[in-house]
Amino acid sequence: SLLLGLALAVRPGIARDGRSRTLDITLIAAAAACALQLLPMPPPIVQAIDPRAMAVRTALWLPPLLTPPNPLWIPISIAPHDTLAALGILLSAMIMFWTCRRVCEQGGTGRIVRAVAFIGLAASIAGIIQRAQSIDLLYGFWRPLDAGARPYGPFVNRNHMATWIIMACPLAFGYVLARVPRHERPHRFSQTIVNAVKRLGTMRIWLVVAVCTMTLAVLLSGSRSGLIGLISAFAMSAVLPRRRGTVAVRRSMIFQFALLTLVVVWFANYDVLMRRFDETVTRAQGGRGRTAIWRDALRLVEDFPATGTGAGTFGKAINVYQTAEPGYAIDQAHNHYLQLMAEGGAWLLLPWALAAGLFLVLANRSLKQDLSSNYLIRAGACAGIAGVLVQSIWETGLTMPANAMLFAVLAAVATHNPVPSPGWTAAH
Repeated sequence: SLLLGLALAVRPGIARDGRSRTLDITLIAAAAACALQLLPMPPPIVQAIDPRAMAVRTALWLPPLLTPPNPLWIPISIAPHDTLAALGILLSAMIMFWTCRRVCEQGGTGRIVRAVAFIGLAASIAGIIQRAQSIDLLYGFWRPLDAGARPYGPFVNRNHMATWIIMACPLAFGYVLARVPRHERPHRFSQTIVNAVKRLGTMRIWLVVAVCTMTLAVLLSGSRSGLIGLISAFAMSAVLPRRRGTVAVRRSMIFQFALLTLVVVWFANYDVLMRRFDETVTRAQGGRGRTAIWRDALRLVEDFPATGTGAGTFGKAINVYQTAEPGYAIDQAHNHYLQLMAEGGAWLLLPWALAAGLFLVLANRSLKQDLSSNYLIRAGACAGIAGVLVQSIWETGLTMPANAMLFAVLAAVATHNPVPSPGWTAAH
């Protein structure tokens, strides 16, 4: 309701601007394709589309009404309630994207980034305290329903919190660079120290603290995919600003990376990280772990290549195919792309692939056209998206509502229509 209220107040333009109209229409078509998975149809049609549809339903639900002489009409989705929930998350993310895009076009990019940075700072501090005290409760109070949960901050899964931080860190980092004065006169060492002390209470310093704290939270979480994704995001953050960065921006970037290196060297728990990577290799050699889950998921994809089992249904559908991790319920494919193929087949994969291509073209065009310092914030948003796409090779963190919303925010920051500027101006 809060999101809808914000959207009504902002009144985002959907498919109105010529530069983003094709992307908006493609997103609507992708959402419609997801909704059509809920459309009831005669069982023979479902069986013709996906020959294994009835066998999987029978194995899961043992439904007597699916057999003659009184077959009911059924949707493509094997679990309509789960697909409806996934569709709700998708529509909310789309509304968030259009709303934030409008806010950015009205000059609110800075306010959005500051809010994201401070939320990330608070969540990271909560996660670090929780990890230090070995508390397996959400916020140290609520016990998760999932017996295998590993709570970290506000997330039930440490990898999912890492997904959020992977997106938030480079966005805040880009904002820090955008607030660097374009021209800084050289000072003596003593004056440089004085200027640094004066900045202790400024927004730039607090955002630097937020970036370092979020990075520390990922290191302490022991999330392997989170660490790889964050490194990828920061690598992209170092590459994109090189196109147009001033000397002051490059100095600030070097300082920030030096500070992050200090945080990593000082606080990283190398024993935990090495143990986690060794665990990955050992489980893979024993026919367990992610590679075994991927093999089971590929069998599911082969049986439902056209329309999939329905968005949000992987956790139920994989029960029929599961050979990995006996004794445990697997609710995700640990590969977002593989899970999309299993749940949506070609029916969802094609429109989303088209939407991804259109987004890349629009984001690249926006980066080239933005002549203000907000270019650096756009670069940070693109770096965050790149980092989470790398992490998605091993995780499905974007299926979490909070992560889906932040991904939509980054997409809006990256692609909003740049305001014409005669020169390099300060970020809002």
